[in-house]
Amino acid sequence: MSPQTKQLEEKVLEEDTDFTNSRIKIFKAVSPHGWMALVNNGYGKGFDVCDVCGWAQVVDFSQNGNKRFEKHKNPFTQKECSGKTQSYHLGHRYMTNVLELKFEGPRYDQAPMLSTLYAILEGASEELGIRRDDIDGTLYYRDFHESPHLILFDTVPGGAGHVDRISNSLRKVFESALAKVSNCECGEETSCYNCLRNYKNQFFHDILQRGMAIKILEEVLANTN
Repeated sequence: MSPQTKQLEEKVLEEDTDFTNSRIKIFKAVSPHGWMALVNNGYGKGFDVCDVCGWAQVVDFSQNGNKRFEKHKNPFTQKECSGKTQSYHLGHRYMTNVLELKFEGPRYDQAPMLSTLYAILEGASEELGIRRDDIDGTLYYRDFHESPHLILFDTVPGGAGHVDRISNSLRKVFESALAKVSNCECGEETSCYNCLRNYKNQFFHDILQRGMAIKILEEVLANTN
């Protein structure tokens, strides 16, 4: 299941003055009313859901679609049901605290920005004593001609104030993130569970590189002491 931004308040992104002398400028905005959508797409295939009884399974195209309309049991009565199914992606949305970060400078694509995002989340967890499971993040494209923005959010519906703390201590969080990825012993062209990887981001493991996160964080922190 992967989080996606559903709706963000149209807040003005303000420059963080701790990074004024950096080659990469940081702009940020915190919103207590960010809508997040948590979507399960069934490994990219979707789910067959019965219109009659609500029974569901991951779409199976192995038999040219024949399996999609076979009989199944009503999950409530356990009796045979002959209702037809429709394909859906399943999900729900919730409101929580959201921090949006814009990196203004060189344009970076998905891989380096995701690597930087997960480094920041790890740095925030260590610097501020936040349980890693209580915060997460995703990318958000406001303009496809620019680097994607980083979206950090509290995983608890309604929010717990974690991203507010991150926003107020952003330079220290970045410094902790840089230390995290710099001191790991895996190759810089990859990553591991001691720096960027975790169970929730396993879909991106092949493109996460701690070396890319190091490069961006070093540029952001240059001349900011």
